[in-house]
Amino acid sequence: MTVTVAAVPEPVPAVGLRGRRGLALAAAGCAVSGGVVLLAVGRVWVRYTVSRPPLAPRVATATGHGVAAAAGTLALVVLAGVLVLPATRGVARRAAGGLIAFGGAAIGYLAGQTIGSPADQVSDSTGSLAVTAWAWVALVAGVLGVGAGAVTIVSSRTWPAMGRRYESGVAARRRPITEASRSQATLWDRLDEGDDPTV
Repeated sequence: MTVTVAAVPEPVPAVGLRGRRGLALAAAGCAVSGGVVLLAVGRVWVRYTVSRPPLAPRVATATGHGVAAAAGTLALVVLAGVLVLPATRGVARRAAGGLIAFGGAAIGYLAGQTIGSPADQVSDSTGSLAVTAWAWVALVAGVLGVGAGAVTIVSSRTWPAMGRRYESGVAARRRPITEASRSQATLWDRLDEGDDPTV
């Protein structure tokens, strides 16, 4: 009895997410997500009433820094993807995508906590509470960060890496020396010696 095992093909990324376009979209997602969260955490997320007799009740506010302190740091993690994604490749790039997705998910969780139970985030509230639109903006931006990270994990195999001039000296030395690279090195040596080969 012969048993045939069919090879399972790897999932093919959507055409729009392949190559430079996919890399650009993921990096743009990181920039928008991280930048918007950094903007949002400095704004008012919760308005509430504080009453301390015999004083009259007063309206107080809490910013994103006050109710979701870690969101600003997580936004920097997501924002770092703008530089990290073009500079890495292979497993390192997919690991970066996982970290970006985690950062976005954590931002969404913190914003969701504030939206769902603002009273737990504001300890001195004694009256009415209202969540502002900035908490929702942070939630949406966090979801965008998750999307950018997920796209990186799934599609980054087809993305280009930085050119050779950005590689470390060790990585560059590992590449085979070709006739073209040898002649180019010779031109640079002549320039260093003060001889312009273009004249």
